[in-house]
Amino acid sequence: MIYSTAPAMWRSGTIVSRYCFLILLCLLLAATAAEAASAVSGYSIVLASAPGQNLKWEVRNNPLLKGYTIYAERTTIKGAPWERLNMGFFNKRKQADSILGEIRKTYPGAWVQKASEKNIAKIITKPASKSKAIAVKPIKASKAKQPASVNTSSLSEKQLDSLMLRSKTELKNKKYNSSIRFLNALIAAGSHKYSEEALELLGLARQRNGQKTHAVNTYEKYLKLYPDTDGAIRVRQRLDGLLTADVAPRKKILMAKEGKGSSIRTTGSLAQYYQRNSATIDGSGTIENLSQLITDLNLTTIQRTTNFDHRYQLTSDHVYDFTDNGDDSEFRFRETFYEVTYRKTGSSGRIGRQRLPVGGLLKRYDGLSLGYQFTPDLRLNILGGYPVDIDDKSSINDHKSFYGFTFETGTFLDHWSMNLFYFDQKNDGLTDKESIGTELNYRDSKLSIYGLFDYDLHYDEINILQVNSNILFDRGRTAFVNALIRKLPLLSTSNALIGRQEKTIDELKTVMNIEQIYQLARDRTANSETLMIGGTQPLSSKFHIAADITFTNVDDTPASGGVAATVDTGTDYLISTQLVASNLIMKTDTNIFGVRYYDTFVSDVTSFVVNSRFPVTRTWRLNPRLQYDIRDYKDGRSQTKLRAIIRTDYRYLNKAHFDFEIGYDEISNDETESQFLASNNLFFTLGYRWDF
Repeated sequence: MIYSTAPAMWRSGTIVSRYCFLILLCLLLAATAAEAASAVSGYSIVLASAPGQNLKWEVRNNPLLKGYTIYAERTTIKGAPWERLNMGFFNKRKQADSILGEIRKTYPGAWVQKASEKNIAKIITKPASKSKAIAVKPIKASKAKQPASVNTSSLSEKQLDSLMLRSKTELKNKKYNSSIRFLNALIAAGSHKYSEEALELLGLARQRNGQKTHAVNTYEKYLKLYPDTDGAIRVRQRLDGLLTADVAPRKKILMAKEGKGSSIRTTGSLAQYYQRNSATIDGSGTIENLSQLITDLNLTTIQRTTNFDHRYQLTSDHVYDFTDNGDDSEFRFRETFYEVTYRKTGSSGRIGRQRLPVGGLLKRYDGLSLGYQFTPDLRLNILGGYPVDIDDKSSINDHKSFYGFTFETGTFLDHWSMNLFYFDQKNDGLTDKESIGTELNYRDSKLSIYGLFDYDLHYDEINILQVNSNILFDRGRTAFVNALIRKLPLLSTSNALIGRQEKTIDELKTVMNIEQIYQLARDRTANSETLMIGGTQPLSSKFHIAADITFTNVDDTPASGGVAATVDTGTDYLISTQLVASNLIMKTDTNIFGVRYYDTFVSDVTSFVVNSRFPVTRTWRLNPRLQYDIRDYKDGRSQTKLRAIIRTDYRYLNKAHFDFEIGYDEISNDETESQFLASNNLFFTLGYRWDF
């Protein structure tokens, strides 16, 4: 069905849609070619790495190193030169993986990478045979032993001290990627005085960086190497938290213990923000158009028993309106559910209001989900309930119901992962949408691709076709291409209510038959296409430039069912350029100087932006922003707008976060009917977030 409609879509599609289709094919072919190329170029094992050039590497004694080429290669990390000690070469990754465990007994931080001959700085030892790759029989890794305390590091004491100091500094400043890089270099250097501490800090840095799987692996490795140390208690606690929660937990609050092997842990946050906006218009005085207090509460309780993990989740917000009408005050449950997981198999069940991160249509629902873990990399979820419109103050949406399933895979073919989904949704007895689709991810060291395909079986239409790609080149250069074809709004029978007096499909049934309702839903749904191309280019250690261009088109919709037609907007485009400067005024500051140009159906806008971020102290940051817009309407009118904002935030003991923002807008219009119209807005936000 999908393939039969593709030629028709190509013949009738716009230039943007054809480009999107070609981009998708090219990126998939590029990823496949990259995969094939990697098999040809071979693999090597990185034994150790360290900052600097022309380092004097001393190869340690290990029988497995004999018969292989040992060489040093050069690379650049954040503009600084590094060297890596490598062992090569292997035709297939499995050959390198089969001996990696034994190699790590000598070089604990070793990892496998694709070999690159152009980066080789010098050959340290050559194999006795001229064969480039040697077939290797798999070696069964033996149980890790407690490492010896003798210092066998390939780095000097001064280098070790410098790396540890820099890794701790970056970790405290929440620059986790830099900290991870320095800690990996310490671990790769072999056994030394910082080996144990570096491994623990590496797990902590990955945990705080959101890399849950890497953090779990690092903590498990630590416990194997250092099971009886003082740090093992801390590491076990962090590992338990990662295995029982969806997100990395903060310091726990122990509430109670129920018998042997049972514990309860509660984490969460409380945030409150007050927002106010007042506008002054020539000839009309000052009007307070916004005054409200927003309260946000997030609570997660994990109860861990011998075989099961129980999770109780509450995420809610409340808006209190201080204006005269007060109609906007409301309380909402964003997520409220109970989940139980059988730890031995990973199977789970969840009931309540919950989010679904898979697919393009369904985001939040009230209902039940059941998950069965076939293998660590394959999981099936069956779910059903009532879709939730979070902006609707009503609690249960009994007009709509759905059921469906998702099938999740882990990483396969080294770089790919995929989710499949199917949903069947009803609205007052009629098919609202019947979606089938997939999410596909590809990621390697240079290229990442995300694709989403959502197809409606009932309407025989593509709802979403999306491809996002990012490419990393040498010397820090990057490029990205994002293409999106979608229905606007997303196609469903509920769209038939757009522009009508009826509020439900049941009411619409009294004046229209089923086929008329389905056709009306099609008529109220437009086709939208977006293409974005951009990239970044470093200019020096302090400056880099970024630029992108975006094309957008929304088709027209016909008049039907008493609802007026909408016109084709034509192709709107946005051009944006930014000069980003770091360490310009003070250490670790960031300054952005940007120019943007919008050409839309209604007006053309030229915008100039200056945005800076200054770390006054480690816990206090200042963020001033200035923007000036020149808008020329297509009917001949013009407008200028000046916006000045200053924002500051302060962190206290990594538990409390205080924010304050104040801004001012001044809008001036041209002379219209002998009157000069002008207005200005004064707005501010004041609030805090407490993590516990």
